[in-house]
Amino acid sequence: MDYKTTILKEKVTTDETLLPEIADLHFGFLGEKKAVFDYTAYLEASKLPAIDHRVFMRANKHFIETLTKNANKKTSELFYQNTDGHILVDAELAFIFIAYVNPEMFLYFNSILVDAITDGVAYSHGFIFSMAAERLPSDVLSDIIKDRENDAARSEQ
Repeated sequence: MDYKTTILKEKVTTDETLLPEIADLHFGFLGEKKAVFDYTAYLEASKLPAIDHRVFMRANKHFIETLTKNANKKTSELFYQNTDGHILVDAELAFIFIAYVNPEMFLYFNSILVDAITDGVAYSHGFIFSMAAERLPSDVLSDIIKDRENDAARSEQ
């Protein structure tokens, strides 16, 4: 069974990157608090095969229905067609979507989860990079980059 896809009458702009690790996943807002991501644009920007959103719906029915039941949402409030034809999806389905269409990103987020389970804490690469850039002086960062380049050059020999 396919869920209803609501056709929007006014264009929703999806130009916000809310997850730095997934730079091509752009978000916008329906009203004040309803975040959606651009399903179509992510597949295009990532050069992934086009997957009809109805196939995504069917393949992830278990997760979608669990989410709607727990959040007291209607399935008709999850999928939208923007005025440009792009499919917009409720932000709560973002990680299910990423895991479904991009196995490499699934592995990345799975490794973060494993770190949290085994070490009690986990940080994304983006967070670590931003903290390093914020706290380390530029000359130290430059030295780290040079050391890495030298390590790479040595391993190629």
